[in-house]
Amino acid sequence: MSHRNTNFMYEYSDKHYKNAVVKDLMQVTIRGRNGKKVIMPNNSEVVEFINCSYLGIDLHPNIVAASKSLDNSWGVNFCCARSRFSIEPLQKLEEELSVLFGGRAITFPSVTTTNMSVLPLIASGMLLNPKNPPKVRMVFDKYAHSSMQYLKPILATEAEITVIAHNDLNALREAVVMAKMKGEVAVYVADGIYSMGGLCPIQEILKMSNELEFYMYLDDAHGTSIFGEYGQGSVLSQLPYGIPENLFISFCLSKGFGCNGGGVLVPSVFQESIIRTYGQIYAFSAALDFSVAKACLSSIQLHRDGTVLKLQDKLRQNVALYDSLMELTLPFSPIRMVMIGNEENAVELCKQVLINGFFVSVVFFPIVPKNKAQLRICIAANHTEDQIYDLVRVLKNVMLTLQPKLTENRLCA
Repeated sequence: MSHRNTNFMYEYSDKHYKNAVVKDLMQVTIRGRNGKKVIMPNNSEVVEFINCSYLGIDLHPNIVAASKSLDNSWGVNFCCARSRFSIEPLQKLEEELSVLFGGRAITFPSVTTTNMSVLPLIASGMLLNPKNPPKVRMVFDKYAHSSMQYLKPILATEAEITVIAHNDLNALREAVVMAKMKGEVAVYVADGIYSMGGLCPIQEILKMSNELEFYMYLDDAHGTSIFGEYGQGSVLSQLPYGIPENLFISFCLSKGFGCNGGGVLVPSVFQESIIRTYGQIYAFSAALDFSVAKACLSSIQLHRDGTVLKLQDKLRQNVALYDSLMELTLPFSPIRMVMIGNEENAVELCKQVLINGFFVSVVFFPIVPKNKAQLRICIAANHTEDQIYDLVRVLKNVMLTLQPKLTENRLCA
């Protein structure tokens, strides 16, 4: 089975990407930043709804100050594979994250590099049972993040790959039962919060995993910090303290956490050891730089002292305001989508929104299915109510002006 068709992807999407680039909707270099306002290349100032720093912590003075508090003797970075040397500030960060989340935390330069390092070890069976690795079946949710989908050809060399419809619990059950019949161990691969909106039904998945005894690998990049009293994320916040033996969670140190980097939380020390020894990026890449490690340690303090909890409340208020203005009734997520359909229409609508002072993302195939182009809106705690009111007014006016039929489309998340 082929898991990629790069040529088809290029042939279908290239003209839409070029159109978006020409209209300053993609590959834009901003010249400055003032809170939620950014300066475009033509010096115009617009309000952005694309930044995934959902709590605005990346601008918190404590974080900024910590990132500058470098010891000159350390320099900026120690360029050495972590299989040889790591750095003490990063070791401290990982221990603090382990306590905060209730497992064994290992950091990486990004969530993408986390997935690159961990998923192949799961597919090989080594991370499940290193002494007697089982045959594995990786069951992907159709909308699992691109950084995981991209690895399917590599994972397929050691495991069976199954793709099921989005959040389809019946299909998941069937895939797990089929795996058991073939003597395979199933691993469900999905997101906690999906990057194009929507949530994983965590409680139902956990219940089924206990019933049928399968593993889960959940990418909670968009859920880290915005759920839970201490920012544990959309998955861990629904569990008693700590991570169960059949669950692996990738977390994000960017986005809600407000810094940079990513990582994985595993249940045991032996799994931690395997990743530190055989994880591709860990074995051959350097640690996070010192400024990032310092900033992350400062962010952990904000998670513990109640700052994050207050920002979570403000974020929920802002999302609730947007939803009420758009007449939506949806589970909480900081990501909201406006369904357009036709790719050219979506690009033109996004351009008109930009002309009216707001930058939102236009997304189309291969990010979403063909003819399902959408506008993606990231709402943050540091958006003002006026900015949200004005964005919704512009969205509605532009949609009515350019194509009345668009108002009949479902506004979705």
